[in-house]
Amino acid sequence: MNVIGGILIGIGNDTWLARIIASFIWGIVFCIYTISFRKARFINYVSTHTAEGNKWGWKPGLAFFWIEYWTATVTSLVFSLLSGLIYGLIKK
Repeated sequence: MNVIGGILIGIGNDTWLARIIASFIWGIVFCIYTISFRKARFINYVSTHTAEGNKWGWKPGLAFFWIEYWTATVTSLVFSLLSGLIYGLIKK
């Protein structure tokens, strides 16, 4: 899903700055999507890491969204920049 989002961001925005900003916004959108439609995954993560303990010392819910946000952001950023570069070369 993040790859598709990144490709759409890369094609839909003309400037590099817009692609970067949109990728950070995509991370927030993906976290909202995760808590809205994939709540079982969140509950499973929290229950597993509450029982085992967290290696960072963070609360499990915070750690879950930290990981989800940065995974979504970095993945969409990489693919938006790559697809924007390729789209720009093809468009010329």
